[in-house]
Amino acid sequence: MRFEDLSGRDVVIWGAGREGRAARAELERRGIRSEFVLTGPGAAPADLGATASTGPAALSRLTSADVVVKSPGVPRTSPEFTRVQELGVPVTSLTDLWLSENAARTVAVTGTKGKSTTSSIIHHLLSSVGVSASLVGNGGTPVTEGDSPQAEVAVTEVSSYQAAELSTSPRVAVVTSLYPEHLPWHGGFDRYVADKLNLVAHGCEVVVVPALDTELADLVRSRAGGARVVDPGGFGISSSEEAGIVWEGTGRLAPEQMSLVGRHNFSNAALALTAVVAGYALEDRRHDLLAAVGSFAPLAHRLDAVPSGDGRQWIDDSLATAPEAVVAALETYAGRRVVLLLGGDDRGLSFEPLRTYLARRPGEPVRILAFGPAGRRWVREAGATATGSELADGFADALTRVGDPAASDVVLLSPGAPSFDEFSSYEERAAVFRAAAGRATG
Repeated sequence: MRFEDLSGRDVVIWGAGREGRAARAELERRGIRSEFVLTGPGAAPADLGATASTGPAALSRLTSADVVVKSPGVPRTSPEFTRVQELGVPVTSLTDLWLSENAARTVAVTGTKGKSTTSSIIHHLLSSVGVSASLVGNGGTPVTEGDSPQAEVAVTEVSSYQAAELSTSPRVAVVTSLYPEHLPWHGGFDRYVADKLNLVAHGCEVVVVPALDTELADLVRSRAGGARVVDPGGFGISSSEEAGIVWEGTGRLAPEQMSLVGRHNFSNAALALTAVVAGYALEDRRHDLLAAVGSFAPLAHRLDAVPSGDGRQWIDDSLATAPEAVVAALETYAGRRVVLLLGGDDRGLSFEPLRTYLARRPGEPVRILAFGPAGRRWVREAGATATGSELADGFADALTRVGDPAASDVVLLSPGAPSFDEFSSYEERAAVFRAAAGRATG
């Protein structure tokens, strides 16, 4: 759906979070009238006053509208969404409306994990070779706020929540990974996969995946129609923990030449290089692009080293909100004596990937300080792999138990769960961790 399709129609915006408010602002800028609808408990924010439909009136307003612009946070499993679908009310989103105008200049990145880092590297690579690019999307900046219409390329991070409503695909897409997450919002893993891969289902030209001989690549091919599906190997690009990034005929970037750490981040960089070369015909700039990976500064709260005074490495990986991400973090510190802070709000994701990894991890066992509902379930379910696990009474108590600096090398906050049991955001949780690191003494 396009913005001009909304002109003269009865439009409601479902949700008044950051993206909902950005949608309202953009519609006003274009002379399109709209009003907010808020479902769920609680009153409307004070600044909206009586301009939003809430409570029993909300569903009636949704079902009577000509078009609903849905915010990403509204679950597709909600009874209100089911009713809107049953009645055939058209549903779109700010990302869908924006992409319908900007698909030709957009490279969009999705995936269960790695999308923020990969999209940030793509933006950095393009900028480093003189291509004007903006960076927008799921990382906190709505597409209409962070985008510059003059930019040649709009690099866009797209969550499964945002991908679900799309009716247009970007010209270039990257799918970094796909494993269970956000299942209550989507209504199961099959629906999650369908919603995530909706990004590539409406006319992509190029889709980048980690490897062509995988189930993920097969799923992408089944949804992406006539798109060209490519992987780093097809361009002679490979990555590994030991070698770093190797580009045949171009050179090698060793791990110590990068600020990025971890095999998964090297893989993200390989995906970014592939997207730039496959999508924007920049093969003649290969040496410059490879060198630019070395100057990329990692994102905050992703394997982010924190200054401390006790001689250990304190690592802030607060953005790791799934067990698979915890495994990737632990693999980065293989052979090290690690104290892992694990837990938070429990979404019911399986801990099996973490259990399997810990059972085969060589060397000293990881000492786990578990906290929150997810931590309690870890201790309850982990069985033999929970040896060395302690259940703390909340995050602050876990931090008091990190123990003697001589007994471990790394204090790793890689929680494998969201922060909402105790904190308003992963950043707030990270701030508490970083403050504790700053107070630590040897």
